[in-house]
Amino acid sequence: MTSDKHLPPRPKPGALFSGGLRQGSLISINSTCTEMGNFDNADVTGEIEFAIRYCFKTHSLEICIEACRNLAYGEDKKKKCNPYVKTYLLPDRSSQGKRKSGVQRSTVDPTFQETLKYQVEPAQLVTRRLQVSVWHLGALARRVFLGEVIIPLATWDFKDSTTQSFRWYPLRAKAEKFEEGLPPNNGELAVRAKLVLPAGPSKLQESQEGAGQPSREGQLCLVVLGAKDLPVRSDGTLNSFVRGCLTLPDKQKLRLKSPVLKKQACPQWKHSFVFNGVTPSQLKQSSLELTVWDRAAFGMNDRLLGGARLGSKEDPAGGADSGSQSKLQWQRVLSSPNLWTDITLVLH
Repeated sequence: MTSDKHLPPRPKPGALFSGGLRQGSLISINSTCTEMGNFDNADVTGEIEFAIRYCFKTHSLEICIEACRNLAYGEDKKKKCNPYVKTYLLPDRSSQGKRKSGVQRSTVDPTFQETLKYQVEPAQLVTRRLQVSVWHLGALARRVFLGEVIIPLATWDFKDSTTQSFRWYPLRAKAEKFEEGLPPNNGELAVRAKLVLPAGPSKLQESQEGAGQPSREGQLCLVVLGAKDLPVRSDGTLNSFVRGCLTLPDKQKLRLKSPVLKKQACPQWKHSFVFNGVTPSQLKQSSLELTVWDRAAFGMNDRLLGGARLGSKEDPAGGADSGSQSKLQWQRVLSSPNLWTDITLVLH
């Protein structure tokens, strides 16, 4: 790491970013494919120079991207590199949380001199990690990962002027696996679940195939406690609610919804979902899907923040490990009637 240097004057307005869109002329690069692993990797080399500053008066976090040096070629055979910089405030990897610079053509030592901005409350800074990554833009919008830096903001002293100086950071290979084909972690949802059966033997009376005696009907009770580490808005808040959908073996869907909690980053609903008239034998072949949403303004679509599934079907977003865990948690609930089971679900 070389010696620090003082911050230059604020860049011209044309180089500022706000809300993920550049105020000058920059073609938006749709990087959805890179978030799900559809990209190439170069052998990571080089460094990136940037500075971090926070204005407590305006609640504005600014990442001042200066330059890179000694980058790997995005296309090694052609000795070609068209680098650009992308940032997120983890754990938010939504399109609203993405900022990116312009693309510099045909150079492994690009100069950007651009500022990427976020509106975020001071209390939210301690929950975030700044991810700064460098990418090559190739033909047909193909991306090649050139390296990244991840900085936990919980330990960053924004009141110390020396931390606002430009510094060189070595680029690293990916520290996380979600961009290698696994879905991003969009936070956690805490719930309590209980299968309520009428008074009788504690052992589940499941109907035998071909027998004429059905299982006892009961209730599936769920308390949606709260969530944390959700992908919040740029102001650090959400107007969030939870949807529950119980899919029975005959494909019948029972749907419930929680109230909306406004302007909370870590909502605590403590809201009950009760699914009536269900039997243990039905539930063994059923699945419960829980999704967390951000309520949009009138006339706009609500934003899906993440979801998880309990039950016999594997979570399509979570892969085999997530599906196995889902089945085990569901079995715990069904095997312990009239007792509460605490569950923490990872949202994808």
